[in-house]
Amino acid sequence: MVNVHSPIRQPLLSTPGQHYPVRRSSTTKSTTSTTPAASGSTGDGSGDTSAADFRAIFSGKPAPVDTTPAPLPPPTAQSVFGANPWIANPGGSAPNGVTYGYNPDYFATRATAEKVAQMVGGKVVETNAITPYGPFVQNQPNEMVQLPNGRLLNAGIIASLYNHGYSQQYINTLIANEVNDSTT
Repeated sequence: MVNVHSPIRQPLLSTPGQHYPVRRSSTTKSTTSTTPAASGSTGDGSGDTSAADFRAIFSGKPAPVDTTPAPLPPPTAQSVFGANPWIANPGGSAPNGVTYGYNPDYFATRATAEKVAQMVGGKVVETNAITPYGPFVQNQPNEMVQLPNGRLLNAGIIASLYNHGYSQQYINTLIANEVNDSTT
């Protein structure tokens, strides 16, 4: 005969009126919820709204309408500077006659440069910023904005800040940082 004494095993109660000890859970039940937990509602207002909509059908009360305005979409280069903010297919040539292409982000159109100059308080100047001297030649000049302190900003790079999905507030901060940069 094997005699096993397990601390997990509860003793059998044979007398009436004798009860098992009550276990108290460390979690408390929510008293604010009037719906069962299976409905998806947690009672704290963060639950499933479809259950609330379903209850509204039978309660005679309309479901609350969300009146929060939709956030504005972030600006794009086309929404600020027009359909074509950059020159199409900018390029250059090597001394041996080989031609190559440049990243269009460095080559704003004149209209884009004028808009950037208006935004930052400068004037538009054309320069060969990528190949200023030497045997390599640019086919198109870079449209730059000269600030009152003489510093040059590439208008195409400023316009490209609008192509990353940033908010207007963040773009304004980035542009202000470029305008106020004292390292160059």
